[in-house]
Amino acid sequence: MAKRPLAFGCLALILLLYLACLLSPRKCEDDYGNPSSEVTLTGKIYKKERVRQPGGQVLVLYLKNLSTDEPALKKLVCYLKAGQNEPGIGSLVTLSGKLKPFEKATNPGQFDTYSFYQISGISYRLNQAIILEQSIEYDHMKEGLYRFRCFLSQILSENLPEKESALIKTMLLGEKGDLERDLKAFYQRNGIAHILAISGLHVSMLGLGLYRLLRKFAVPMKAAAVLAAFALVLYGIMTGFSVSAIRAILMFALHMLAVVTERTYDLLTALAVAAVLLLLEQPLYFYHSGFVFSFGCVLGIALVMPSLTERRKPVSNPMYGKIEAAILSAPGMAVITLPIYLWFYYQFPPYSILLNLLVIPLMSYLMGAGLLVLLLGVLCKPIAAPFAYLISGVFRIYETVCGYSENLPAHLLNLGKPEVWQSVLYLVALLLVVLLRKKVSLLVRWLIMVAAVLILILRPEGSLELTFLDVGQGDCIYINSGNGSRFLIDGGSSSVNSVGEYRLIPFLKYQGTNCLKAVFVTHPDEDHCNGVKELLDEGMLHGIHVDCLILPDIGEESREDAYHELELAAERAAVPVQYISAGQQLRAGKLTMTCLHPEKGYVTGESNEYSTVLDVSYGNFHALLTGDLEGEGERRLFSDIYETGEGIGDYRYTVLKVAHHGSAYSTSEEFLRQISPYYAVISCGAGNRYGHPHEDTLERLSRAGVRVLRTDELGAIEIKVKGEEVRVAGYKRK
Repeated sequence: MAKRPLAFGCLALILLLYLACLLSPRKCEDDYGNPSSEVTLTGKIYKKERVRQPGGQVLVLYLKNLSTDEPALKKLVCYLKAGQNEPGIGSLVTLSGKLKPFEKATNPGQFDTYSFYQISGISYRLNQAIILEQSIEYDHMKEGLYRFRCFLSQILSENLPEKESALIKTMLLGEKGDLERDLKAFYQRNGIAHILAISGLHVSMLGLGLYRLLRKFAVPMKAAAVLAAFALVLYGIMTGFSVSAIRAILMFALHMLAVVTERTYDLLTALAVAAVLLLLEQPLYFYHSGFVFSFGCVLGIALVMPSLTERRKPVSNPMYGKIEAAILSAPGMAVITLPIYLWFYYQFPPYSILLNLLVIPLMSYLMGAGLLVLLLGVLCKPIAAPFAYLISGVFRIYETVCGYSENLPAHLLNLGKPEVWQSVLYLVALLLVVLLRKKVSLLVRWLIMVAAVLILILRPEGSLELTFLDVGQGDCIYINSGNGSRFLIDGGSSSVNSVGEYRLIPFLKYQGTNCLKAVFVTHPDEDHCNGVKELLDEGMLHGIHVDCLILPDIGEESREDAYHELELAAERAAVPVQYISAGQQLRAGKLTMTCLHPEKGYVTGESNEYSTVLDVSYGNFHALLTGDLEGEGERRLFSDIYETGEGIGDYRYTVLKVAHHGSAYSTSEEFLRQISPYYAVISCGAGNRYGHPHEDTLERLSRAGVRVLRTDELGAIEIKVKGEEVRVAGYKRK
């Protein structure tokens, strides 16, 4: 503590700020007016960028100092309608458009767009915005830097192929408008997306490179330090000041301050000061993945890495020691980043340990070549060509090795989000390794970390879990049998775009699901199966294997085009298709799933009527999952199973999944009397155009004394069964 008083003082302040964050509930602003109301607002532009959307690039303006007394409207992000004149940064603009709040997460694992923008003080977006008025005055420095970035971006576009140009623009300029989403996802899946963020490596190369260049031209040391720091601040403004860039620039500025004041630069002190400056401005950065990754990695490299790569006593051959440290640095970095990966992304790409041994050393050549293309692209374009070829070659190497990686088994491990106690124990193990650096052997330190990794990824089984996901207007049910077998029943939505990508697959990652033993589709309506189609197409890329797809075993004349499309989707994904009918069972440990409907070869012209109905039994817990069953299908189920006394029906159901999202034409009073459920789960979208759940259905459930649980009100509904205990919780109320 005596050696680093400022660092320890900052650490104490960081802990106080974190405690304040934990004890202070995060505010959730009320909606301003109608969720999609037309408004006219005036504000000052403080940032702008171009983003890629399905229809092409869109100009996005960030506004502050808004002309409204509404406390929820402090800042605003505006997506301009095509064809608008581009205003300058710092100008005052009046815009009209549709005001919408950002979406809040309603399922475990779902990205919380609202919380992400709340960190920047933004709670709303203005869509299809039209500029009505704009001032002549603007901030000449910021607008000049923005235009300079556009100029540099154009140089890269002229000298490089489209894909390579988009990547190097992201790396050097923070320009993400040309980067395709699939390409970014490819880098993320392989654990090398960090090269696309402006971070410490960029700042070190540019800042220290400029400082040394100035010194070579005989610029005095202190003047060179000030000029280099000032240039890096301008670079940060030009590239948008991401969290990692702010951290790196602050630390570089402190490095240059040490040069000016002729003091010794201490990395840990600089890191602590940078963290305090950011957290004082916005304590919610504690919940920001970029903040945690950036600061966590630097802290790990500075503090933990020596304890994982250096022996207690130097070896007799210094070269052997260097080779050993280099080899251990890759798994050492993986150990440092593992808890961060799992906390925010729920999965870990194991081959990234080896990939980064190749990727990171080539980064310096890549950035150097990019800078030379920018310089020579202005002075003499033909001379820039060899460096453009070098950039294309390096990216081709990256993509080739990543492509091989994705074809290897277990290229992505979905380990799930760890519990808080697991993360705390892991951090304690890291601290223990640091403290024991000079006291125990390198082998013992690594054994401690291996034990810590096992604790972090441990997922105790032994109880049944049912989760009714909030997929808007649709159905999706996840079942964990308690013995390692996982199942999915339906997965689709008519109100949420790309429901598989944004809700279903993230949830499966959060749960640590690497394999689904079976995916049931009760019937092929889009609101039950479009997310399943996405899962079949993309699941393996995300490390999720589907053992089989199970469809209702109906008559051939009832199998419409949508039914066959599901079969074809499974065939493309090399997933076998099985068919189920009344009386068939599937068992997994204590869990039994029995099909009650339809009978084999059932014929009907309505897909809802042949919906697969499953009885889920686990000890004394029973759930009835009815898909969209209604009309003749419900009457047949009632007569075939209950009135005849055949099969199941001699116990009270704990949970009923209300058929067809609470339609008026399902869940009759007679049906409710027979099954007598404690809970009724209704999966429906908020404000849906069908009027689900219908008032008549809700009244019938109320008269039957059933407690109603709705996904549009509670978000995902989680039911856990352990012994005789049944716990029910809505995700929104946690």
